[in-house]
Amino acid sequence: MEGKIKALSAEAKASAMIIGSLPFLVMGAVKVASPDYLTPLFSTKQGNFILLGAGLWMSMGIFVMKSMMKIKV
Repeated sequence: MEGKIKALSAEAKASAMIIGSLPFLVMGAVKVASPDYLTPLFSTKQGNFILLGAGLWMSMGIFVMKSMMKIKV
């Protein structure tokens, strides 16, 4: 039983790492493909607000994923 719990926990951690890294990987790919496309996010007030909101949502998602990974036996 303990081995199964560890396996499920490891699977959830791997999924969380993949999901958490995707926005940064996509942003990097877009930056390479079209460098000017992301410039407004970093150079305008509205873009900074969007980045702040995205960061908050990512933080909340990390918190939720961590709470979901806690398995009570």
